Amino acid sequence: MSDDTEKILDETLLRHIARRLGTLSLVESVSVFPHERPESVVAWLDLQYFPDTIQQVVFEIRVYTNGDFNITYREERDGTAWMCRWDRHENPHNSRDHFHQPPKARTEDAVDRDFPADFVAVIDSVLEHVDDRVGEVWNNHE
Repeated sequence: MSDDTEKILDETLLRHIARRLGTLSLVESVSVFPHERPESVVAWLDLQYFPDTIQQVVFEIRVYTNGDFNITYREERDGTAWMCRWDRHENPHNSRDHFHQPPKARTEDAVDRDFPADFVAVIDSVLEHVDDRVGEVWNNHE
């Protein structure tokens, strides 16, 4: 039995996003609904685009038929993570559209945002952010 609050994974849209991510040179591999994250598309970014101090970069996407989503960008280096997250969902801490700022993406780091209604446009915006992040890590690299 379902109700209005039940989240239903938008598998069709996620598969579309996975195919699109797979065409990007920045993306090394994409996994659709992997065993350890069955509601997500997970993309591993190609480390040749990052300084050698970064050991892994993962981009994880979830989207639901009610329009809710979570998009996480995570870099691993020296046993620590630098991450941020774009969210659209009802919650007690911020507006429905919000961004969890780096480097920890904690609840208290969230700021209200307005994201496009079209999820593909949201992904485009996030990919622009990722592109800016690649430049930032090289600018801060010693």
